[in-house]
Amino acid sequence: MKKYFIPGIAIVAAVATFALTRTTASAVKAESPATIHWYSLEEAQKLSDVNPRKIFIDFTTSWCGWCKTMDANTFQNPTIARYMNANYYCVKFNAETHDTVTFNGQKFWNRGAPNQRTAHDFAYTALQGHLSYPSFAFVSKDRTAFTIMQGYQAPEAFEPYIHFYAEDREKTEDFNVYKQTFISELHTTTPTKTPTTGGH
Repeated sequence: MKKYFIPGIAIVAAVATFALTRTTASAVKAESPATIHWYSLEEAQKLSDVNPRKIFIDFTTSWCGWCKTMDANTFQNPTIARYMNANYYCVKFNAETHDTVTFNGQKFWNRGAPNQRTAHDFAYTALQGHLSYPSFAFVSKDRTAFTIMQGYQAPEAFEPYIHFYAEDREKTEDFNVYKQTFISELHTTTPTKTPTTGGH
């Protein structure tokens, strides 16, 4: 792991391919919708200020076919959605938006022309310039450390990661060891759909 210190953001680049987390079964049973509640970046920060919780960011674009497949197959899985709602503040961030956003008091914007498909500064900074989609970030409660994952994840692959990070297991445990004893809570498998539009 390397720590990258950028004004206002310290990013832990933990990589790679496809990652997520676990929390207690009692938290999962809390009443919550079977669809993920997506907040704006600013809303998630305000909520975490009052009730600290990790922030999950889905970096996406309008043209990303695998992002749409992730939405249909994984984020709409009721078990995944309930767990994410109970343990994270979830943000869906358009990596090519031209809106100005604020993170930890620092403003980020898109430097490209309004009619151009260019990366937003926040996406570029958080993803350390590795702009492929979908990409995901698990943001620590103090909002200084980002764990980055990239690539489509089916529910079965995604589930152990979201538990792993929600429980802060990454601080003391290897994911491969954790996964050996992980017990899935998935009851149904969402039919796999393939993207119909552009890829990464």
